[in-house]
Amino acid sequence: MPLELQAKNKLSTESRKKMRKIIKAVFFTVICILFAALSGYAAEGKLPEIGGKIAVATVNDEPITLEEFNRAIAASHAARRGEKMAGRIDYSKIMNRLINTRLIVLEARNIGLDELPETKKLLADYSRETLMGLLLEGHVRDIKADEDEVEKIYQEMVKEWQISSVRFEKEEAARRFEEKIQTGNDFEESVNKALEDGLAKEGEIRLYYKDEDLTPQVAKLVKDMKMGSISPMVSLGEKGFIILRLEGVRFPEGDAEALEKAKREALNQKRRQAARDYYEDLRKKYVRINKGLIDELDFESEEPGLERLLKDERVIVEIIGDQSITVGELTKGLKQKFFHGVERAVKAKKINERKYEVLENIVQNKILLKEALKQGIDKLDEYKNRIKEYEISVVFGAFMQKVITPDIKLNLEELKTYYQENSEEYMSPEMMRIKSVVFGKRSNAVSALEKLRKGTDFNWVSSNAEGQVDKETEGLLRFEGKLLIVSSMPEGVQKALSGAKPGDFRLYESPEGYFYALYIYHLIPAAPQPFENVKNKIAKEVFGDKVQEAVEDYAERLKEYYPVKIYAKDLQ
Repeated sequence: MPLELQAKNKLSTESRKKMRKIIKAVFFTVICILFAALSGYAAEGKLPEIGGKIAVATVNDEPITLEEFNRAIAASHAARRGEKMAGRIDYSKIMNRLINTRLIVLEARNIGLDELPETKKLLADYSRETLMGLLLEGHVRDIKADEDEVEKIYQEMVKEWQISSVRFEKEEAARRFEEKIQTGNDFEESVNKALEDGLAKEGEIRLYYKDEDLTPQVAKLVKDMKMGSISPMVSLGEKGFIILRLEGVRFPEGDAEALEKAKREALNQKRRQAARDYYEDLRKKYVRINKGLIDELDFESEEPGLERLLKDERVIVEIIGDQSITVGELTKGLKQKFFHGVERAVKAKKINERKYEVLENIVQNKILLKEALKQGIDKLDEYKNRIKEYEISVVFGAFMQKVITPDIKLNLEELKTYYQENSEEYMSPEMMRIKSVVFGKRSNAVSALEKLRKGTDFNWVSSNAEGQVDKETEGLLRFEGKLLIVSSMPEGVQKALSGAKPGDFRLYESPEGYFYALYIYHLIPAAPQPFENVKNKIAKEVFGDKVQEAVEDYAERLKEYYPVKIYAKDLQ
């Protein structure tokens, strides 16, 4: 395919809206029911209050709070979003996972994994980043996106280029085509002639593509072209050479998904700017820089050299109400920046140019941390919860790395057995190239299909059949001869294509009331992927299963030493 495109068939805007409403409604109902049930436990006195918070369980008298449990449920739903969820959800599995984690963490602490230098550093770094992050989050929380900026970003997202193109396998053929066009020959006629003569590999006329559908090289080229202009020959490497003409541009309306993305991007842009402005205000309030000293510092000179500069206590930056930044601290920051390559960076004269950047990072961390502590963010429950959960994850991870995973081994035979028992999971998808003609009435679509099945040329039918829907109509599916994964298409299309072979014609009626005459002209059937191609993926699956089993076994043994009490019962 000339532009190396992947089709992205989408449900209609209305269908997507309905689907999102259903998912949100189900998710909200489940959470409300569960929370109401657990609140009922608390009201009846079945859920105790420990340390000022309602507990659903304890591990060695350490509580698992209702709040933690609800967060785990929300995280589980977020991970499952988009999957089909039938029947009642077994919340006891979430409870067991929380209990097993606590058991492992208790054991990890008992053997001192929480005291490891690397563990302490991770926690200290995360604590500092969380304080600064919550400070900025709080400052930008109430900011709203500009509607004009939303529209601008939306238009850029939905913009589609109308392009005609031709791809050649041989450079000589592409150059001859280019010469013909330069002498005034019609582009479309020349493409068709090149295809008829077998000189061109593929050609497409007046198709629409978004930037994301184009290769980066072609996307950049198109943006610099004028409407109606023809590109020079472009090399696609092993895929040959392409020449294209930019026919036009359009901005489809009604793309709810793109609109939501545009709103998020506009909001994020405004928040980022607000955070930068806030930081600049703090910088002016707290910081005094000795610019003359920073300018004269030469970290690339043999004298005095990095080792002496590490001990230099001259103040570069004075921070009001906090510890000042010295030459030694900046030097240490530069060494950390270049890590193992600091000597090489000195020789390459790369350190001096980075001193301002490194100094600014040090300043930023100091004043944001100072302001966060001044505002008492370290006293907030949100901060404490994040630190607690991160500490649990770090200590749990250390135990996994040092105790659980070293004993887990894989062998080739068990990977092959897993492959054979789960072969349906390792099938390459069925793919088709499809062209379509869309009608407003079934009778017109049926008439067109009859002509096609009798041997009438598809392009002739596409150009001359009566009753066709305007190709620019919102919500139409666009097949356009692209190689599509059948399972990614709407369910109705999949049913219409079931059992189709190359050269078949099928009728599809869309929920919007359009009738598609589909021409399947190329098929790549689903097939098992070779074991060697999926061996690494299988190894990860098997390894993950073994790790899970090992954790559950270890946690079960730990229950003999660390008592577990569950107050929230009947969670299935």
